[in-house]
This record gives sequence, structure tokens and C-alpha cells, in this order.
Amino acid sequence: MRICLASIHPRMLSGQIEALIALSRGLESLGHSVQVVSAFRPDDLRQQHRWAIDFGDSQSLGSKVIRVAGIIPAVAAVARRCDVLHFNVPTPAFTALADLVYLLVRRPMVVGFEAHLASVPTLVARLRYAPAFYAPRIVVNNGLVARIALRQAGGYVVSSELQRRELLSLGYDRSRVHVIPNLIDSAKLRRSPSNEARTALGLPAGPLVGFVGHFHDVKGHDVLIDAFPRVLRAVPDARLVIAWSGIGDRSAVRAAIARAGIADRVAELGRVDVGQLFSAVDVVALPYRFTIGQAAFPGTVLEAMTVGVPVVTTSLPLLVELTENGRMALLARAGDANDLAQQIIRLLREPAVGERLVEAQRIAMAERFSPERLIQDYVGVYEQARFLQPT
Repeated sequence: MRICLASIHPRMLSGQIEALIALSRGLESLGHSVQVVSAFRPDDLRQQHRWAIDFGDSQSLGSKVIRVAGIIPAVAAVARRCDVLHFNVPTPAFTALADLVYLLVRRPMVVGFEAHLASVPTLVARLRYAPAFYAPRIVVNNGLVARIALRQAGGYVVSSELQRRELLSLGYDRSRVHVIPNLIDSAKLRRSPSNEARTALGLPAGPLVGFVGHFHDVKGHDVLIDAFPRVLRAVPDARLVIAWSGIGDRSAVRAAIARAGIADRVAELGRVDVGQLFSAVDVVALPYRFTIGQAAFPGTVLEAMTVGVPVVTTSLPLLVELTENGRMALLARAGDANDLAQQIIRLLREPAVGERLVEAQRIAMAERFSPERLIQDYVGVYEQARFLQPT
């Protein structure tokens, strides 16, 4: 099968681009011909250390829009030569864009949604803390905009049952909605001995709690900073390792660390090999405030589980589903620094709890999130789309 995989995502350090790369490799391993169309050069997508060439937030909103707009003609040109187009967009609010692409190419098409719609009242309540981040999502990423669409694709792919229910509530044809958890690029996630990983990253001995990601309000890194003095009262030799993607306001984070009085217990890193970081730390803390603004399921959580490290995240519905109601990670209430601290302390003090989580992760990664199984599921969706939308 000749397959065009396309994404309009403007940032390389994203779950959608990582999933696209992993899907491309998996399809090619089965003998399919794959062409990837994105905002990035194919050679860049094949780089092992892609974080080193990410554009970050250095571009203005206008230039990002221009880059994204430029992707559409490229998608149309490639898709016309393929048997099926798999077009990835952020959320159902962009279905009308997918409809436009279908009108341009008139080829069997599958649409993938990276994330779910926003809860507008919830984001409005948080708007004053990060207006530049939340305002566009309130205006665009909502159910009203999502209903303005013809829904012409032969199939729609989401990562979770939560997203499937969302599409059905918007009126999507049940038979065309498919749940396939998002892939990650496991090739970059080699597990290494903890002491070797710590030496490579310049990290000290003792209990380490790690965070990696953007400094966006939605990630909840500020909650983790507020929680860490409580962690230190229970585990005085613990350290917090923060690996920053280069995206977001670093000065605000450093100010929060200073206010919390933990500067001497925090190790700041830049963009790193996440497999190496997860090998080095004892606990990964990913205290998402909301599950918008990233891939669903969050790619960083899946990466941590692939490496095999105890994880603390939040009890948001999407993460409850991902972790099988806390079987693969401990869950804290979103935005609750005290609860987050308690869950981190439990993992640092009770290694057996972390061992149970890691074993559950291992089983899930081999079965529920098996790349081979997920790739075959995608192939089935493509074949159905070709049947529903003959050329």
C-alpha cells in the first residue's frame, strides 16, 4: 500500500511527530511505501537526537501559521500519488480543515486527532495564569467549532475511549471511529544502568525525582516545585531533576524554585536523551493540570513506561484510562501539591510499590501498547477507508 502520513504540527518536540515517525517506521517494516509530509525535512525526522534541532518557540505565531499553511499544498501533491492519506490534526475542532484537504486530493483518507477538546469553563478559570496559552484553545478548541464540519473521511483515529466518546457525542459515525493508542518512537528509549545514566548526565547519588517537558502551565511543573519542600521533609536527601525542552518561560520556573527555597536541591538540565534521564531517576513526576496541549495519551508518560520507571501523574480521566485506574502509575489530584508530594514520598520510601507499577507497565507495553499490534490496527483502518472511499 502507498501511504501518505501528514501532520500540520509546527513543533518537532511533540507527541504527534514522535507518533508519526514511529508509525512510518512500522509501516515500512511491513513492506508498505510511506511518504511523510510535515513542517520538517525528512532527513531531520530521521535524526536520532531530534530534540537538538527543534524550532521551539523561536518563531512568531504568524510564521508558524505560514509554515502550517504551506504544508497543505505539499500534502495534496503527495496524497494524489498514494492509496490512502493519513492526515493528523490537533483536535476535532480541525475537522473542517481535513474536509478541505479531502476536497483537494479526492483520495481515501483517515484523520487522526492528537488530543481532545478543551473544557472551556475550566480553562477560563485558569486563563489569567497563562493567557497566551489558554486563550487560543478556548476560542478554537471547543465543541461549537468542532461541529462545523462535513466529516468526509473514511476513518477517524483517536488514542482513547474518552476521545471516542467525544466524537460520538459530536455526531461522528460510530463505524468510522477507531481507538488506537498513539505510538512512540521506542528506538530512542534504551534502558541503561542507573549509575551510568547519572554519570552521563552529571547527576548525583541519592533519591532523584525527574520531570521533563515544556514549561507550560498545563504541564503542572509549578505544582511539582510547590510539592518538593514537603518531599524533602520526608526524604531529606532527595533531589529534583528538571529537564527543560527549551519551550516556555524558564525565568518564571527559576523564580518559583527560589521562592520554594529548594534551589540547592534542584538539578536543571536542558534537552536530554529521555531514555537516559528515565534510567537515571527513581521516580518520574508528570503532574499535568489538564490533558490538553499534548498528545493523548501523553507521549512522555508512555515513554517513561516503556523505559520502566515508577511514575506519578494526575487523576484526570484520560490518565486514569491510560494507567488502568492507577495500576501502572500513582495518581494525584490535579493541582494538589500536597497529594502529589504524598505519592512521590510513597514511591521513594516503598520500593516494592514502584516495582509493582513497573511490572504492570512492562505487561501493558508488551500487550496493549505493542507496536506490532498497533501498526496492524492502522493497516486495517486504511483498508477500510479505501473500501469506503474508492478513488
